[in-house]
Amino acid sequence: MIRFLYYPIIFIQNKLFFHLKLPAPAKLRIFYIGGYWRGEKDIVAQMLNGLKETGAAVFEFNTDEHRDFLDTENRPYDRGTYGPVWLIKEKIFPKIMRFRPHIVICNAGGLSFRKKDVVILHKLGIKLLGIALSEPDVYELATSRIVQNFDVFYSNDKDSVELHRKNNISAYQLPMATDTSFFHPVVPKEKYICDVLHLGAAHADRIESVKILAKDFDTHVYGENWEQCGVKGRGFLFGEDVLTALSSAKIVIVFSPTPLGKQIVKPQLFNFLSTGSLVLTEDFSDLHSYFDVGEDLVGFTDIDDILEKIKYYLSHPEEANSIRKAGRQKALHYTWDKVWIKLLAPLIQIDG
Repeated sequence: MIRFLYYPIIFIQNKLFFHLKLPAPAKLRIFYIGGYWRGEKDIVAQMLNGLKETGAAVFEFNTDEHRDFLDTENRPYDRGTYGPVWLIKEKIFPKIMRFRPHIVICNAGGLSFRKKDVVILHKLGIKLLGIALSEPDVYELATSRIVQNFDVFYSNDKDSVELHRKNNISAYQLPMATDTSFFHPVVPKEKYICDVLHLGAAHADRIESVKILAKDFDTHVYGENWEQCGVKGRGFLFGEDVLTALSSAKIVIVFSPTPLGKQIVKPQLFNFLSTGSLVLTEDFSDLHSYFDVGEDLVGFTDIDDILEKIKYYLSHPEEANSIRKAGRQKALHYTWDKVWIKLLAPLIQIDG
């Protein structure tokens, strides 16, 4: 019944829409699929907020609330870490057809429709946009198996983009941005005041550095598995507590490598700068495409450089405050609503 009722309507709607090239994104209907296990501060949730701010009509489908809609090929649900997460046609198609989208977005988590289902969506004129936020770590097992199912695919990693393009995929590097509707300065609280703050899991590349920081400075560490590594962890932060911690710390450290050691420009940089934090991070070439290192944030090369710069900015608060202000202003140039205009451009003619 759904097929006969909705399929012709969607086909005609999308045939007319993309033929006439109506203004976008305000005229778009977008079915957005993704999970946000970190809550409000999860990047998938931030991107959703930015998409809504473009004026598009957005249907939000949270995979965390619909695990029964997902097929992991008998693997434990791993958000696409060790393989694709297939969307089950019989469950999700009725929701898609009722909403009548122009575009379906699968944001991270190894999400994809199977090829035979992609064929049906394409026949209806529905375009598919895919996003990977954990490449290159998930390239081999997950994204390389699903990328061909999308009209346009965005990756956080430029080297993965090149691999996709070699396979004739319409792939682009995903620009990073922030969600200023959530990330902003708040009033500090005594319990969160510290010299150095690190928010993140105990990955191998950062454990020794964090141990040294904890030994030399008043350092607060939040995230997974720190106690197992001999570092005093403070558990996890969510919602407003994240903002308060960031606004209360004198310096925030962001380590750029992925769990497998590839350096990337992380969204945390933009989010933390938006709160007015003084951010220290590894200085590498890609960072300079967004920021004036030394003016918007502080770059470091190794642990000795980190220690030297922390000592310097703790003893020079006026310079630290100047960088905080510049960093926040720079971060405000990069917001997800602006980025979405560029992301949608390859699918429909729009200015941006």
